Amino acid sequence: MKYLVVIVAGLTDRPFAEKDNKTPLQLADTPNLDALTQNAACGPVQTIPDDLHPGNEVSCMGLLGLDPVKYSSGHALLSAAGLGVTPAPDEIALCCDLITLQPTHDDMVMKDYTGGLLSHDDSGLLLNALQEQVIDVPVTFHHGGGYHNLMFIKIPPISEMLSPPNELIGEGIRQFMPEGKGVRELIFVMNQAQIILHNHAHNKKRVAEKNDPVNSIWFWGNGELPSLPSFQKRYDKSASLISASLMVKGIAKLTGIDIVEVEGATGFSDTDYSAKVSATLKELETKDVVFLHISAGEEVSLKGNMDDKIMMIEDFDAQVIKPLAQAIETMKDIKMMVVVNHVNSAQLMKYDRSPVPYLVYPASSGNASQYDEQLLETGKSFSNAPDLLTAFLTDQL
Repeated sequence: MKYLVVIVAGLTDRPFAEKDNKTPLQLADTPNLDALTQNAACGPVQTIPDDLHPGNEVSCMGLLGLDPVKYSSGHALLSAAGLGVTPAPDEIALCCDLITLQPTHDDMVMKDYTGGLLSHDDSGLLLNALQEQVIDVPVTFHHGGGYHNLMFIKIPPISEMLSPPNELIGEGIRQFMPEGKGVRELIFVMNQAQIILHNHAHNKKRVAEKNDPVNSIWFWGNGELPSLPSFQKRYDKSASLISASLMVKGIAKLTGIDIVEVEGATGFSDTDYSAKVSATLKELETKDVVFLHISAGEEVSLKGNMDDKIMMIEDFDAQVIKPLAQAIETMKDIKMMVVVNHVNSAQLMKYDRSPVPYLVYPASSGNASQYDEQLLETGKSFSNAPDLLTAFLTDQL
């Protein structure tokens, strides 16, 4: 038996009062997901434990079969593993995202945590400038390929959890800045970065073209990295992963899951779905388990773009689910699970720890006719993500 696990961000949400109390998923046209539910086992799963902050490093850890409480890890160190870099013993790793802040009369507001969907080449230019011009602090910047990058710095570990920028859209940043004697160097680096970015030719060009500049960096994702057990040893199955996320790649790499790089995989709505689907089907020829991670719905959700979220859901249905379902019909002994990582709410512009739906296809008989949040009221419920994956891989669903 072959197993395909499609982990997708940004499908489910809360109802919008101005849309007749419907969610974006209920408003979207999803004929392919709807068709699957008629021959699928569906139900709810809780991917965010009560005592952990909602985040991709939590939900994706669980959906790759690891208890996120037992193996609680810093986002930055997982991303570093995905990038193939390791901090020295006297360094800590931090996510160093290139962002856009908007000044107000008494604060700076987080306007765009992606720096305007910053491209690979442009982020490289900005990061090189930071590496060359930041002084008086021992730091090393590592290019992640877009707005999401890393910085290694020689300071003691930070005890407080630094706030991720993707949940701060529209918020004044002053209340979320790191505090205390131990983080003075971070503020010093951030202040230098703002001056360097302000004077950079790339930003001068953006401003001249009436586009928002990438005018700051944001540090977050601190934490430890425990030793992660092998996927092969736990499940006695070979596995591959297709994802644009450095962090998810890091989990895979640390557990012995093969990583398949796909050109055009951006992690945004402009990602090359066709290339990711093709890579997925190719991996299924030789691997027992293939994980396909789609994160395009996160950015539009956290920026509160409901119409863009509906469009993303429809693109996912047409460009990912349809070709995968068609391919499965021609293959023998294969099962597919579609599961949301966690709620990315366009209404709240935040993560939500509510349960999310899973769908396992094919099943002997379906228990629904439409793929939406109503699936949370049906089928077998799972209190955590690792138990769901284990049930799927041991044919209990």
